[in-house]
Amino acid sequence: MNPILWFEFPGCARGSAPAAGLTLAAAGPMKIVRDGENRSRVFTSLGIDPGAVISATQIHSRVVHAVESAASWSGHPEGDGVVTRNASLVPCVTVADCMPVYLYDPVSLCFGVLHSGWRGTGIIGTALDLACAEWGSRPEDFRVILGPHIRDCCYTVDSERAGYFAREFGPSCVSADPGRTAAGDPWPWRLSLAEANRQLCLSLGIPDAHILDTGLCTACNPEFGSNRRQGAASFTHMAAFLRAIH
Repeated sequence: MNPILWFEFPGCARGSAPAAGLTLAAAGPMKIVRDGENRSRVFTSLGIDPGAVISATQIHSRVVHAVESAASWSGHPEGDGVVTRNASLVPCVTVADCMPVYLYDPVSLCFGVLHSGWRGTGIIGTALDLACAEWGSRPEDFRVILGPHIRDCCYTVDSERAGYFAREFGPSCVSADPGRTAAGDPWPWRLSLAEANRQLCLSLGIPDAHILDTGLCTACNPEFGSNRRQGAASFTHMAAFLRAIH
């Protein structure tokens, strides 16, 4: 199987929007700096100049960077998202159970990618605020892809985290597992990061028709890198990136 998955933004004609890519585990580890040699090999094989790939040092935050050019970007500053209007750049984050969120505004031509784990849920709001301030983007124009991540079939949490998500993003993103609850399991709640982010998008003014959930679970499928399935010491960082149409 080709070690890259490609996704298309909803409501955009084929070939008119940036291509949203995700490397699979078979492509090898893609963490910045540490896996630089493999990253360069993979991006070069896709016809992408590794020097055009823009990534931050991820810290599980809501920090997003607006980038104008490769020359203005150096040293991998801390953050969990990159947005730009420069079609020569390739925004990129790494994921392995956390959700990659791909953004595109066909009006302002802003595009970017975000790393959204449970701590960073809400980062979409930061990205939209930044795009609005920098380029006059409007939430209702954005298209969003919620990429592969650990889903509620595999993601269980404690009552404190479930309560936080229910308060911040709505009760529909958590559900009690009857079996776990009856057994007294300390993590009896199932958490849907997809539903939390979908509700967030709707609250920000992004139409439901502009949101695509890929429906793929990284923990279930061995083709993906997964912290929970592979273990913290050996999981495969995958690269989620956007390549603009020139």
